[in-house]
Amino acid sequence: MATSRPRLFTIGILLLTGIMSLGAMAASDDKPPFYKLSYQGKQTYLLGSIHIGQADFYPMAEQIETAFAKSGALAVEADTSKADIMGLIRKYGLTQMAADAKTQARLADYCRSRSEICTPMQAYAPWMQAMQFSVMRFASLGYRAQWGVDQVLQSKNGERPVIELESTEFQFELMASFSPKLQWEMVLEAIDAPDEEMELLVRAWRSGDEAALDDLMQGQMLHDGDKELIDKMLWQRNEQMTAKIRALMMQQDGPSPLFVVVGAGHVVGDKGIPAKFAAIEGAKVQNCWQTACN
Repeated sequence: MATSRPRLFTIGILLLTGIMSLGAMAASDDKPPFYKLSYQGKQTYLLGSIHIGQADFYPMAEQIETAFAKSGALAVEADTSKADIMGLIRKYGLTQMAADAKTQARLADYCRSRSEICTPMQAYAPWMQAMQFSVMRFASLGYRAQWGVDQVLQSKNGERPVIELESTEFQFELMASFSPKLQWEMVLEAIDAPDEEMELLVRAWRSGDEAALDDLMQGQMLHDGDKELIDKMLWQRNEQMTAKIRALMMQQDGPSPLFVVVGAGHVVGDKGIPAKFAAIEGAKVQNCWQTACN
């Protein structure tokens, strides 16, 4: 797949709780990555999400909505309602980092007609700036975090428990751990990524094109030699979240079925959560679009 610079721009959409018109596709026809995990008499539904969206993403396909309705608890990467966001920003998001001359020049050119946006951002660490630029670009095209899959499911969850697989602080700390060079690359890619890449990403998610999603995340990072980045952003977290899901399913009195929603980048590829879970002795993994899971 020929894409120019997708590896960092897609992180926030496919991995972290932090486009063009898609034509006539209806939400009921969408087939985002969706699996059923079985282990020790317990079942878990696993949905790969994107963390932005629009109202016409909903309601989702019938078998997703049915599985969610009958689940005993919702598990998410991070429950932001439990976090002190301002405190986390003060702790992880205010570190000043100097950019090189080329980056400064490109940012100055981009911000020349956007001073009302760019000036307030100067107080924040580059990774925070990158995420904010991304959010604003999506918003200008009609896409909002409030319509992200995880946000919508939490709003519909009612009184059922919400379980964190990670935490908001973990994600802040992770992003802040990257080098200044990498953080400024995130900024440049957030402002320069072509609109057609945004369209490609969302189309791949809505159509369930897991090979395309995997290539957008894992394939491009490996091609560019970013093994440390992909190890921290994907592989280590996939291992940790798989272990957490397994532990939840081993609880004798734990909720079942469990409904898990994580960024789609964690669900695809040979190191994704379904592949990791399938390697556990006694576990079964079912692709719900190949065989209906309800």
